Amino acid sequence: MRTSELARRSGLSVDTIRFYEKKGLIDSELIRRQTNNYRDYSEASLERLMLIKQAKRLGFTLGEIQAWIRDFESKQLTIDEKQSILSRKLEQIDERIEELKTMKTYLVAKIEDLQR
Repeated sequence: MRTSELARRSGLSVDTIRFYEKKGLIDSELIRRQTNNYRDYSEASLERLMLIKQAKRLGFTLGEIQAWIRDFESKQLTIDEKQSILSRKLEQIDERIEELKTMKTYLVAKIEDLQR
């Protein structure tokens, strides 16, 4: 699929897709060049972008995502190491959820104060 279709299907901009490609988040094996030099992205490219998009939403940085993809796909990590990485991130997400709950409680109290 061409870049514009990939953008439409992933919900990301063409510029973002190209940025991720330049950063190495979309491997060159996932992209073929057509005779007219257009990029032809595979379904795996779309899956990768959806993974990146979801990981970013969950708080992973692009650096973490890049390292994660590299390490997970190169088979350098053991199952235990992969589980450890993901468990640590889950702990960070849980901490963030608690921080957001605290902020929400604070804001609700402020709104109630303003309504008095």
